[in-house]
Amino acid sequence: MNILMIFRNSPLETSGAVTLDLFHELEQRGHRVRMLVNTYHPAYPPGVVSMETKMAHWKTRIQNKIQRMFGMEKHLVSDPKYHFHEADEARMFYSTDAILKKAGMKPDAVLVLFAKNFVNAKNLREIYERTNSPIYWMMYDTSPLTGGCHYSWDCTGFEKLCGNCPGLYSSDPNDITYRNMRFKKEHLSKTNISLVIASKWQELQAAKSSLFKDKPVHKIFIGINPRVFFPEPPAICRPALGIPDNKKVIFFGAYFLGHERKGMTYLLESLTILKKKLNAFPGFSDKVLLLIAGMETDKIKPLLPFSFLDLGMLNNSTGVASAYRAADLFVCPSIEDAGPSMVNQSLMSGTPVVAFNQGVAMDLVITGETGYRAKLMDADDLAEGMFRILTLSTDDHEDMKTKCRLLAMDLLNPEKCTRQWLEMLENNQV
Repeated sequence: MNILMIFRNSPLETSGAVTLDLFHELEQRGHRVRMLVNTYHPAYPPGVVSMETKMAHWKTRIQNKIQRMFGMEKHLVSDPKYHFHEADEARMFYSTDAILKKAGMKPDAVLVLFAKNFVNAKNLREIYERTNSPIYWMMYDTSPLTGGCHYSWDCTGFEKLCGNCPGLYSSDPNDITYRNMRFKKEHLSKTNISLVIASKWQELQAAKSSLFKDKPVHKIFIGINPRVFFPEPPAICRPALGIPDNKKVIFFGAYFLGHERKGMTYLLESLTILKKKLNAFPGFSDKVLLLIAGMETDKIKPLLPFSFLDLGMLNNSTGVASAYRAADLFVCPSIEDAGPSMVNQSLMSGTPVVAFNQGVAMDLVITGETGYRAKLMDADDLAEGMFRILTLSTDDHEDMKTKCRLLAMDLLNPEKCTRQWLEMLENNQV
């Protein structure tokens, strides 16, 4: 089977690692795979092709640097929590002819993994019409469903055709988000397209979508490499990080910790509550160590009530995997999130997760089995979850770690996830 994957970003960076894993899994099963990306990088493996040339890449970088130096950058006026990156979704970045020429093959199926600022709904319709290949759009966030935002929060505009967009501070029912939705609806309604989701939360959002509520929806979890993310006794993994074996370690992180949807406000409140709860156990608080990974940590470090170790930005695989192995629990305070895949990674590492009832935690975090699922935006309940896991007996904690790994191997093994992708493609379930 000829499979074309479309992914705007570099698969060598951040969330692209998941995409590259799927690319390799499909290749290893004998399929001809091309991943078309929008960002040049000299180290792409064979089969990963950039629309951007090396010269264009450096020209853009130089232009962007000059614009930053002289304050010439153009910023879309929007509420940052809605994550608007591009206002006009009808904008054509590349012609469909150029996309298919660069792909170098006639695809039997097209997997759209991240489209914004790369391909639009008209491109997808034309690809389908010219190749007769079904389109599968992976829902990493809510942008496939909306008129521009990547996270809709409590806005229900995408259930109709947007307009009056709170993310753009708009009171115009015919604003750019309404026009974007009309554009997407016009083309997607004539396209053999389905949505691929990876969590219960996404399933609930998709069911309300005016664009996809009548389209097929397939659920496939984000697979995690069990040879990279695996359990290991603290005595083996902690010395490399300089962590004493007797510490109770709480790990948390995100690429941008400062984003409102990552819930740091709730985490800080819950950690303060946790410290008060632990005061009933003399000396216990002194044993707690926070492991932090990600950017923008300086904003929260002065507010942390426990000692901490700032790991900074970690390698997508081996670096972050070592942090899960060293931790007694991973806490995910996200309050508006399609995932995050860190929940999946933690469970594959055999590390219990404490999270709000949000994103993929709705599927994978089972209170008393694989961690603790707290009421959304309830800092007291999040603290209760951390308290329960930190105070488990050694045997009970080991039992929970085992259940985490078993669940992950059952649901998140890349071989199983790839098998589900192939069954979907081969059965053409659209």
